Parts: sequence; C-alpha cells; structure tokens
Amino acid sequence: MALIFPVIIAISVLFLFELFKKFRKIQKVNYYGSKIPGPPANYVMGNMSMLQNESSHGLIKMFMEEAKRERERGSTVMRFMLPGKILAFPLTGKTVSKILESTTEIDKGEDYDFFKPWLGGGLLLSIGERWKAHRKMITPTFHFAKLEGYFDVFNQEAKIFVECLEKFSESGETVNLHPYINRCTLDIICETAMGTKVNAQFNHKHPYLEAVEGYTSMMLEYAYSPLMWNPFLFWLLGHKKRQDFLLYTLKKFTGDIIAERKAAIESGEVEKSNSKRNMNFLDLILSQKETNVLSEEDLRSEVDTFMFGGHDTTTTSASWTCWNLAHNPDVQEKVYEELVEVCGDDPNGDITYEQANKLQYLDRVLRESKRLIAPVPSVERQLQNDMEIDGYTIPAGSNVSIAPMVLHSNHLVFKNPEVFDPDRFLPEECSKRHPYDFVPFSAGIKNCIGQKFSILNEKVIISHLVRNYRIEPKLKFNETLPCFEAVAKPSKGIPVKLTKRV
Repeated sequence: MALIFPVIIAISVLFLFELFKKFRKIQKVNYYGSKIPGPPANYVMGNMSMLQNESSHGLIKMFMEEAKRERERGSTVMRFMLPGKILAFPLTGKTVSKILESTTEIDKGEDYDFFKPWLGGGLLLSIGERWKAHRKMITPTFHFAKLEGYFDVFNQEAKIFVECLEKFSESGETVNLHPYINRCTLDIICETAMGTKVNAQFNHKHPYLEAVEGYTSMMLEYAYSPLMWNPFLFWLLGHKKRQDFLLYTLKKFTGDIIAERKAAIESGEVEKSNSKRNMNFLDLILSQKETNVLSEEDLRSEVDTFMFGGHDTTTTSASWTCWNLAHNPDVQEKVYEELVEVCGDDPNGDITYEQANKLQYLDRVLRESKRLIAPVPSVERQLQNDMEIDGYTIPAGSNVSIAPMVLHSNHLVFKNPEVFDPDRFLPEECSKRHPYDFVPFSAGIKNCIGQKFSILNEKVIISHLVRNYRIEPKLKFNETLPCFEAVAKPSKGIPVKLTKRV
C-alpha cells in the first residue's frame, strides 16, 4: 500500500510534464503561425475544425480557395494550423523552390508514418544515404532503351482495355472508365516491371486494387483525425484490425509475385541476364539482393513502392485526361486527327516509341489535364530546421506542402485556371513561367523517377481509346471531383458514353 502514493505521484509528474511539453509546442506554433498568412485559428485546435468538417474532395476546393484569397492579398505563402503543428503552403513556383531545391530538408515526416508498415524504407519514404543508394540502383530501370522495350506490353494491355469497353459502345450503356483504366495499368506494371501477368483486366474485384484504395483512404482519415493518433484508441476503435487486414492483402500480393519470379529464375524458366539494361525492375533488385545490398524487407518495400507508384498515379492521370477530353470534344477531335496523322488510320495498330514522342498535341493535353487536376494533390516535407520562405519563418517540425493542386491553380500565372487549354503548354508559353509553377511529378532531387514511364504509358492507353471511341460525359464536369488522398481519384468515377468510330 505504501508504494501506491509514490507511483501515483510519479504518474502525475509524467502526465504534467507531457502536458507542459504540449503546451510549449502549442505556444511555439501559435507564435510563428500568427506571423504567417492564413485563416484565423483556434489557440489549441488551430484550423482543425475547417479540415475535419470538409469531405475529401471538399478539402481540395478549400485549399485552392484559401490560396486564391491569400494571393489576392499579395501573399506568397499561407499556413494552416493543427494541434501543435503548422502546415505551410508555398503559393508560387519561386517560393516552393526553397523546399524543392533543398538537399537536406527531404524528410517526408510523421504524416507518412501510416505508409511505413506498407512501403517501409522504399524509395518513396527513405532519406539520406539509403535514399541515394536505392535511387542509384533503380535508375537503370527507366533508361530510354528500356522504356522503348515496354511498348509491346503497353500496346497489348491497351488493346485488351479497348476490347473490354466494346460492349458499352454497342449497348450505349454508361461506363465508369476509372476501374477499367486501373486494372489496365496494374497489368502493365506487373508485366513490364515484374515480368508477371496477373490478368487484372479480367478480374473486376481484384483484391490488391481494393486494398490500395482502402489503405490510401485510411491514410487521409488518419492524418486529420486526432483520435486515431493515440495507439490505444486506434486499436480500441477497430482501426488497427482494418489496417492489418489491408496490409496482409497488399503484402501477400507482392510477396507472391516476388516468390514466383525467384522460382522462375532459379528453375531456369527465366534466363538470367548480367546486363542491368536487359533486366526488369524486379530482376534488377533481386540481383542486388544476391550481393546483400538489400534485405528481404528492403526487397519487399521497393516492390510495394514501385507497384503503388507505378500504377495508381498513372490511373488517376489517365482517368482525368479522359474526363477532360469528354468535356472538350474539340480537343478530343484534335487528338484523334493527330493520331491519324502520326500513327495511321488503323485503330488497332501499335503505337511505337518514336510515334509516341511525336504526339506533341496529345502531350500538351496530358500536361494541361495534370495542371487542371493534379494526380497527386500534395506531398509534404517535415522540416528538421527552421526555414525562411519569402520572409516568413517556418519553424522546425512544421510540414511544408509541395502542392500541385495549389500551384497549378494560380490565377496570376495561369489565366482563367478553371478553363482547359492545352496551348498553355506551347513552348513560348512555358518560357514565361517559373519552372516550378507546374510540378505534377514534383521536382528537384526527389522528383518522380518514373515520370517518363508514366507519360508514355498514359499516351498509349489514351491513344488506343481515342482511336476507337468518341467519349461523351454522363455527368457535368464538377459532379465528379478529385479526392484529397495520396492520389486524386474521382469521387464519382469517370462516367461516360462511348461511341465506336467508323
């Protein structure tokens, strides 16, 4: 009994100490946050009520509207405040360059901790020497000579995609293109990067795709729900069980692919190459594993990172491109005319690497679609040290958002930013802007390593679709909206009517 009181006192002291630390943190956040432009904030909860009361797609609209309001006041940076934390948004290409060009502030931060059980120490989340080593190892996978070799798969799977849609053109029934594109890009990434066919286009309830969607949605829920930050409450409310189930599905899928490829190599079914340029992504990192560069966990993390990054962003980008084409029939016809001119009038003919690079108008269409709706709305860096951006001090521990959704809607750079206009990306127009006013694949040393792969993949998919069908929307443009998640998936899909070209 005599020990009870000392224990109670010790627990009370620890509790008060933690409370004091949190209070000091809130004091610091309010001191710096009050000096940075942004919406009025509660002393303790900051702007949490604004964020929690918005839907996923409503968050993007809110961030863009606040950014416009601050730009009209002459601000080049804005902030939102969360309990004990600042979220800062550079509003121009010039101000975002401070974080993009930093060689030291590259930590994704604690908001990405939710991804760590899935993507671990893969290229997306790693930093420092580990990141440099992994980036160097993976770079040969995206050499232009290898990209050219992927075109057989790009064309083969794009044709299957077109065939899967034929029944809708015959019946006139509305089709949501998003899941069809999603399955197509998964088949492409598995075969080009992993050397494995999974035939997702014939499996409309593929568990991996459902798990990716579930996990990325859960990440956003976690980021803006303080109750989920407490490990005990996270478990008690059933979130841990849901997370574990999704992780099991995700890891099993990639684990099975790795095991199958290993077995194929060991049995001699797949000929082993000593040239990095001749290896697919998985074979390349398996060869690194043999020289003890990668642990088993490293191997799985890199495969999971590549699987997620290689198909989900391309799916989102291609989906919004289709939506923009559907709502801009004149642009769609120009794309078709260019395809006929460059690739011929056979709707079933393959698109070659050389032809894809000649599709300059389609290239501008893809860029403008990524400007209007950024496939990745935002990525964050957590500052390890105080950083000054255009005269404002962002304290260490804050998150700085590299937000294409905000940068691309800058009405001071892109006149009438809500209008779809591919000619914004004519060379003479691009030269008038700061290089970082348009950053769909981020920029600087941590730019997207697979951006060329994604662009070519998307070009082939869109080319086959437009050569075979006219696309008409079945909802108004803003009746399906981008969601504020890891990728900006459409809230109501991409519902269209397809008419066979004759």
